[in-house]
Amino acid sequence: MLAKYVARRFLASLIVVLGVTAITLALMKTTSGSYVPGIDLNPALRPEDIARLRTQLGLDEPPQVWYATWLWNVIHGDFGRSMIDGSRVTDHIFERLPNTLELTATAIVIGVLVAVPLGVIGALRRGSKADHGLTVVSVAGFAVPQFWMGLMLILIFSVTLEQHGLPWLPSSGAFSAFQGGDLLDRVQHLILPATVLSFFYTSTWSRFIRSSMLEVLSQDYIRTARAKGMSERRVVYLHGLRNALIPLITLIGLELPGLVSGGLVVEVVFGWPGIGKLAFERALQYDYTTVMGVTFFATLLVIAGNLLADLLYGVLDPRIRYG
Repeated sequence: MLAKYVARRFLASLIVVLGVTAITLALMKTTSGSYVPGIDLNPALRPEDIARLRTQLGLDEPPQVWYATWLWNVIHGDFGRSMIDGSRVTDHIFERLPNTLELTATAIVIGVLVAVPLGVIGALRRGSKADHGLTVVSVAGFAVPQFWMGLMLILIFSVTLEQHGLPWLPSSGAFSAFQGGDLLDRVQHLILPATVLSFFYTSTWSRFIRSSMLEVLSQDYIRTARAKGMSERRVVYLHGLRNALIPLITLIGLELPGLVSGGLVVEVVFGWPGIGKLAFERALQYDYTTVMGVTFFATLLVIAGNLLADLLYGVLDPRIRYG
């Protein structure tokens, strides 16, 4: 049954990949018009040179032909070359991937470690001042834009502290260009962007954990466990929390593409050299192949994240069966 379920999901995933990449190409084509990527690097190009570049890049072909050619090459493991500098798209992806993994994995870990205790406290102390305080923080996480929060942290912990001669945190990059790159230097650069990204995760996940815990703690088997004399700590953390974590698995699974795209806004605000920033920069330059490569990669991770979350359901809850 599990094999059939995975096979069906795989077939459905093919449609998703084709749809997402086709829409991405259509948007790129619609917004770029007749623009040739990289033409600004040499404004002295003659019309015949531009026409030759369009032919070399395949821009004079119908979109469906360009897409079919690109897709055929991807199937054979070739993501193409950048239309800006001719470098391999896979080289750009794997060059930026470690930085993005470092940022988003750190934010996810922080988010889980903070959100789970906050959600449990909110459920056990429902209606208390602590619960209301956590609700305010959660709403702030939804309402405050990441770019605004990032700029405020830069203003306070980078600009203001440096002006007053106090220890300050770097505002951009993943490491210092001069005499940097060691563990302490990378951690200092990581603190601000990871804080912004994890704040959003914490706000979202803590509310889900709270709601899930309230639902689980009202179940019959919880009341039975208490009636048998089991300690409240054991009831809450062994029986309650394990089942309450199931929705969180889905949310974390959906964040798997974030390991590739990163917090795009966060990467741009803090100048973090990740894949999200790469996609943003190349989209502005209409670098079709690079944007398509990153989109394809992120789409695969969205699908893999959803499938992984569904399979983990069966691990956390043996009652779940795959049909």
